[in-house]
Formats: sequence, C-alpha cells, structure tokens
Amino acid sequence: MTDLFDPSIYELRDDDLAGEYNVCNILEVAGGSLSGRVRLQKTVFLLGKLRGTPYFPYAYHHYGPYSAELAEAVDVATIFGMVSESVEHRDSDGARYSRYELVSKPRIGVDGFLKTPSAVSALSAIEKAGSTVLELAATAYWLKYDEGQADWRTEIVRRKGVKTEGGRLEKAIELLREIGLGRDMAPA
Repeated sequence: MTDLFDPSIYELRDDDLAGEYNVCNILEVAGGSLSGRVRLQKTVFLLGKLRGTPYFPYAYHHYGPYSAELAEAVDVATIFGMVSESVEHRDSDGARYSRYELVSKPRIGVDGFLKTPSAVSALSAIEKAGSTVLELAATAYWLKYDEGQADWRTEIVRRKGVKTEGGRLEKAIELLREIGLGRDMAPA
C-alpha cells in the first residue's frame, strides 16, 4: 500500500514549489532560522512590501497581516524535508513558540532582491525587533497602505490596545522607517 504522505511518490516541478522555495530562501538569508509564527509571517510580509512584490497574498487577521498561503508553504516545505519546525518554550513564562530552520537549500537560488543591501539591512533590523514591535510595524503598514486608513494610528490602538503602549508603537514606526517603509509615517 502506498503511503500518501511519503513525499517521494510525488513528481513535482520547481514551479510547483515556488512558495516553498521562497520560504527556504528567506530562511537562508535570515541565517538559517526564524523563531515564531508571527515573526515569520510579519518578516515575509514586510520583505514583500520592501521588494515591491509580495511573496504571498495577505489578509488582515488577529495578529495583523496573515497569509494562509505562507502557512501552507511552510507546512509543505516541512513535509518535503526542506524546513524543520520545532516547538520551544520561552524562558520568561514558558509560552510555546515554533522555530523554523532551513534543512536543505532550495534548488532555485535566492531571489535577487534578498541579496540587496536594503534587504540584508532590513532583515537585520527585523531580527533585532521584538515580536510585538514587529507585529505592530506590519499592522501599521497594513492599516495605512493596504486598508488606506487615514487615521491609522487611532485604528491600530483600537485593534491592538495595550500592545501599542510602553513605546512599542513608536518603536514599530521607527522600524518601518529604518527598513525603508513608512517614510511618511511621522513618529508620535
């Protein structure tokens, strides 16, 4: 009997795995791993915006911009042994999070954009940002530019509440400006 979950039985072309290769390429350029589903979603979202062409389609969800197609690409890349996902726990409170690691380099080379100084610099800044700041940055960008909210600042406070306090929203705007997005978003 054939195991339907055995990836070796499928004959796939490289273009069938374009999303999965995008995930692998982003992980490769990010140093081989990313921690957290929210961080992965927001990193790919912001890189797509900076690139000028999104890697995946996004819609607004609880934690801001979310791509079901990205989540599916990560699952498929995991099934095919391209990426591993492990569950770890934060030291501070024991909360669970996923850690994604590149297992094998994709057959298709890294997207040329990801090698540019602006992408490398953006990834470095994104990696340094806390996950809440990153979530707020992606959400602020989404509200202002994707939804066209004239008063995006009031809207983000309405949607995100206490997450916007303690200087986190200001850090999120600073992050956007640092990576070359949201230049017209004035600091508070």
